[in-house]
Amino acid sequence: MTDARPDFVPYDRPSPLLTAIGGFLRHRDDPLRARFLVEGPKTNARGLLHGGVIASVGDVVIGHALAVRTDPPTPLITVNLSCDMVGTAREGDWVDIAVVPTRTGRRLAAGTATFAAGGRVIANVSALFMPSRPAAAAGRP
Repeated sequence: MTDARPDFVPYDRPSPLLTAIGGFLRHRDDPLRARFLVEGPKTNARGLLHGGVIASVGDVVIGHALAVRTDPPTPLITVNLSCDMVGTAREGDWVDIAVVPTRTGRRLAAGTATFAAGGRVIANVSALFMPSRPAAAAGRP
């Protein structure tokens, strides 16, 4: 994967799923922007971007963008995720993601992500998160 845009660097946030799928970029200075090339494991049998990739990537990028709004970053757990697929991207297309935080509170954080390919919107994802609690506080050993 080559990207001629030096303002994007490899996505370095810990996510085993994104690492397994591979090839995600984040904006060097703006945690609200990310992008990726539609290729290999991101496609379905017809060579189109898989809807599950949109949902997974949306969940991760919205969650990370919201988490870093606090210092230190707040670990978040997804409580709701909604995806509207309104277009498609083919193998070889670049997909740009723009995140918009809509709420950052003590109990809930929410945001949306717009996925675009070739200048046209292909999906909108919205997510709701709550701060994670340490396992002992959640009644787990």
